Amino acid sequence: MKLSLYNKAIKLLLITSTLGSFIFGIFSTFYVTYVQKIGGTIEMAGASMAVFSIVSGVLILASASVESSIKNKRLLYASGILLRSLSFLLFAFVSSFFELLLVQILLGISVAMVNPSFDSLFTKYSNKEDSLSDWSGWEGFTAIAIGVASLVGGYTIQHFGFTVVFVGMSLFSFATGIFVLVQDDKTL
Repeated sequence: MKLSLYNKAIKLLLITSTLGSFIFGIFSTFYVTYVQKIGGTIEMAGASMAVFSIVSGVLILASASVESSIKNKRLLYASGILLRSLSFLLFAFVSSFFELLLVQILLGISVAMVNPSFDSLFTKYSNKEDSLSDWSGWEGFTAIAIGVASLVGGYTIQHFGFTVVFVGMSLFSFATGIFVLVQDDKTL
C-alpha cells in the first residue's frame, strides 16, 4: 500500500498515528518487566494497566459532549499528544506503585484526548467513497509499527535501559505533538 493513495490530511494522520503506535509499542511489550524493576509485581502491573484503561475509557465516554463542542480537533489532538509526551517522561522517575498509578492516570487522560480527536479528524478527511482503504492503511501501519517497535524496544531496553526508552518515547511524542500543532487548520 502506497502513501500516494491517500489525501494530504490522511497521510499526516497516518504518519502521526503510526508514530504514536510505534512509541507505545516500544514499551508496552516490556511493561511487566519495568514494573518489576521498580519493585512491583505482575499483579501490580495488571492493576496499573487496568487503571490506565478504565480512566481513558471513562473519560472518553464522559467527555464526548465536551470534546464534540471543541471546534478545532487538531488542537485537541496535539494537546493530547503533548500530554502523552509528559507522561512518558514521568515514567523515568517513578519509584513507587502510587507514582506509577498517577502516571497511568495522566496517560489515560492523554489517550482520552488523543483517540476521539484522531478518530474525528480521520473520519472527516477519509475518502467517503472508499473509507476501507483509509482505515485499512491505519490498521496496517499500526500493526507494523507495533511489531517494529517491539524489536527496537527490546534491543534498547536490553542495551541502554528503561530511562533511555522513556526519554526517547517522550521526545518522539513531543516532536509529533509539535508537528500536529504547527499544521495549518486547512490541512488538518
